Amino acid sequence: MTDATLNGPFRWLTSYRMAAITLVIFTAVAGQKYALGQFNNYLMFAKPFHNLLIDKTIYGLHPTLFEDNYKYSPTFAWLMGPFYYMPNWLGVLLWNLLNAAMLVVGIWYYLSDYADANRKRVIVLLIAFAEGLITAQNMQSNNFIVGAMLLGIYFLRSQRVWIAALLFTLCLYIKFYGVGAAIFFLFYPKKGEFLLAMVVWTILLGLAPWTMIPWNSVVSEYAEWGRVVVDSKLGILISVPGILVAWFGMAKTDGNLRLIELVGITLFLAPFIRFSLWQDRTYQRRMLAYFLLFVIIFNKMAESPTYVLAVVGVGLWWVTLDTPTSMLDNVLLSLVIIFTSMTPTDLFPKVWQNEFFVPYSIKAVPCVLVWLRIQYQLWTQIKTTSEITSDPTSLLTN
Repeated sequence: MTDATLNGPFRWLTSYRMAAITLVIFTAVAGQKYALGQFNNYLMFAKPFHNLLIDKTIYGLHPTLFEDNYKYSPTFAWLMGPFYYMPNWLGVLLWNLLNAAMLVVGIWYYLSDYADANRKRVIVLLIAFAEGLITAQNMQSNNFIVGAMLLGIYFLRSQRVWIAALLFTLCLYIKFYGVGAAIFFLFYPKKGEFLLAMVVWTILLGLAPWTMIPWNSVVSEYAEWGRVVVDSKLGILISVPGILVAWFGMAKTDGNLRLIELVGITLFLAPFIRFSLWQDRTYQRRMLAYFLLFVIIFNKMAESPTYVLAVVGVGLWWVTLDTPTSMLDNVLLSLVIIFTSMTPTDLFPKVWQNEFFVPYSIKAVPCVLVWLRIQYQLWTQIKTTSEITSDPTSLLTN
């Protein structure tokens, strides 16, 4: 099947070219940041392996290795071992390349069962490009997380549940909310085998640091990780809680934030009661978009580099819509592009960002509106006819 393209000025942009552009630019910004000496996030990921080597805690301050506090799992520190041994210039390039590749491959495979898959791949990558670039500039792991989640869904759909479970478990040990995508096993066969695979991979990866440090140190490090996660200071609340605090004067207390999280979880889970739609592809696709938005807009630790998850969700929602799209949906997408993806960039004066966009969580607002729109579509959807597609098992199909 030929590589379908977009119309108008983007008609030259095939899915392969868009994928290549994403890989090259997201990797290149790592080189730029290295040259400027702005790669502490990478050091915070790669250097805790040093402490595993000498059986010293990976938590707390280690100014000779990196700045800030390490807040990730002992397993993630163990997994980053290969990067520890690389020169920093090479490590930052390969780290961003790995994250960009997972993002591209996850979107590519996930969309492989769509009609006109290549055109939709370009659309989703274009919509998510600015947010993915923000994550790449910060050398964060969010591009990897969302790509792994989508690839995990693809393998669930293909009934390769052990690979799917491995990907979700990797998300658990990097940013634990990524494992939430495993809930979509409910839509696919081999449910029992998948749950077994999740247990096995969680245990195996959880025990991986034991290959380097004694058992009592493993237990101690996991206990400390749990404490760090619980005690982590709140972010700047670029989320529903932030909107409620800044716009409506809600007190920023643990009780209020937990209540908002509970409301978000309830609203997310509620559409699952439409059991008759569980095997409907459009419903499944919208639920995943709904989930990717949910895990960010109700996250009290949400920050700008995490929004690639939400905006990939917006892209996946967009390609579920009938064409031509409605005026409302066009407006919502425009708001996401302008006020979610563009406000952190130099297109807007810093004073606007510091005095308005950030304090009032403007970045979150369009995503909240899209989330509400998807919720309406999920509750009003009727059963649709599945699309007929070519074999989704090859990266080169469609």
